[in-house]
Amino acid sequence: MKHDSADVRRASKLFKALAHPSRLEIACRLADCSPKTQTQLVDELGWPQSSIARHLVPLRELGLVEAERAGVEVRLALRDPIVQTLFRSVCEWLEDHPNGGTRESTRVREASSRAPLRRRPRTHRRGAA
Repeated sequence: MKHDSADVRRASKLFKALAHPSRLEIACRLADCSPKTQTQLVDELGWPQSSIARHLVPLRELGLVEAERAGVEVRLALRDPIVQTLFRSVCEWLEDHPNGGTRESTRVREASSRAPLRRRPRTHRRGAA
């Protein structure tokens, strides 16, 4: 599969927008089930409505989230079934790997299960130029 540089730049913008933890959290909430309103997201996340609205802007601009008016409410949903599957997978992975699944987090877990390490006394260099 070959992609040109415009495709790569577009994907980069997508991942940059999703790099913000709040946006990723919103996307995970929308991947959970049927469409939600901003009011439901406010209730679930406990964030101010203005914060949710601010973080929805880039998700909507990228075409990840669509909004449909239903009376006075606006229903939000992930636009594409592939995107929905992607976010479900990411969110499930996050639940299964609370420390990120990195080698570093594995080392930290292993070290914390061992006896505490003794600290070396600090040596101060006086008169160093």
